[in-house]
Amino acid sequence: MDLLALPFIILSGFLYGSTLVVSRFSLGQFEPTIYLGLRFLLASIGHALVYTLHIRGQRWPRDPRLWRLALVLGVGTAATFTGIISSLRYQSSGVTSILNTANPAITVVIAHFILADERLNRRKIIGVFLALGGALLLAARGESGLSEVSKASPIGYGLVLAAMLVGGFNTVFARKYLAQYPAFDVASIRMFASTLVVLPLSA
Repeated sequence: MDLLALPFIILSGFLYGSTLVVSRFSLGQFEPTIYLGLRFLLASIGHALVYTLHIRGQRWPRDPRLWRLALVLGVGTAATFTGIISSLRYQSSGVTSILNTANPAITVVIAHFILADERLNRRKIIGVFLALGGALLLAARGESGLSEVSKASPIGYGLVLAAMLVGGFNTVFARKYLAQYPAFDVASIRMFASTLVVLPLSA
């Protein structure tokens, strides 16, 4: 691994963990789809402002193929986040975070069957078993991470598993079809699509 990437990995891990804690608290105030709809809407407004104000020379993407593919990615993103956030109604943010450590392992396995240059090797297989081990141990113990809940609901585990599967396919889809496009354009269209999917559910 390139050591220059390490600070970014640590920062993204901190931000991801923090947002789960905030999300767990926010579910006491909002339904999951309302909370997610507001998050996606605010992010979409931010992306739209970058294009409208031409910050760093950004222009609205015009490639129809990019829009079609990134819209598919956005639908998958909406499903992934809805599953993860909804799981927080049944278990703690810590348990959800630990279960999510299996996400890269699931993605690696999916990529093996879809991407010709992402085949499993011995090191990857060992990593997959290590990543899945923690999640399986939690599931076997029925841990919810909540003091007021003695045993976790299988619904929470099921929602995270479904979210990780969709997220894994989403990542492989982006790697296969969207790697050649500007990352900001892909992220923007993805966010617009996620907003359009989740906001109607909030009603």
